Amino acid sequence: MILRAPRPESNWSQVRNEIINDPSLSFKATAVLIYILSKPDHWRTSTAHLATVKREGLDAVRTAMGELTRAGYVRTRRYQDALGRWQFETEVYDIPQPVGNAVHKLFIDGPPHREKPRGENGDVLVKTEKVKTRKGLASSKTTGPHLCGQCQGHGRALENGNPITCPTCNGQGFGN
Repeated sequence: MILRAPRPESNWSQVRNEIINDPSLSFKATAVLIYILSKPDHWRTSTAHLATVKREGLDAVRTAMGELTRAGYVRTRRYQDALGRWQFETEVYDIPQPVGNAVHKLFIDGPPHREKPRGENGDVLVKTEKVKTRKGLASSKTTGPHLCGQCQGHGRALENGNPITCPTCNGQGFGN
């Protein structure tokens, strides 16, 4: 028989029972989720750091994070910074979020349809002009909507450490 000891008066965390009882999560994924949720809001870490906290290795933490992503507790967004480098932003939730495509904000009115490449999707498509180079023709000039330089197309910015709607693009993700 296993009995729970009395609850402590201080220095403890409270989590939703739904997390603990979620049958889609392994004990490993549940433990990683509870550990992250026990930290303050906007706390930052990495899978490499999480692998050093307990005895599980990096592969175990990555497996747990993948499981949490598939269950909707973790969302990762990929974007390019002002220098064009790819960056990743991962958010962890205590309630499962709808699982879907992380790049849905890149389009103003949804992605273009292949059946209708012009017409209703004309504003979304980017036109490319051919430019001559020494080695032949290359596509290098693009016209059309550009990702916002302030929020890198995400539609959110940070003000005093808190996420807000980007004032440059008004949350649309596109700017000049």
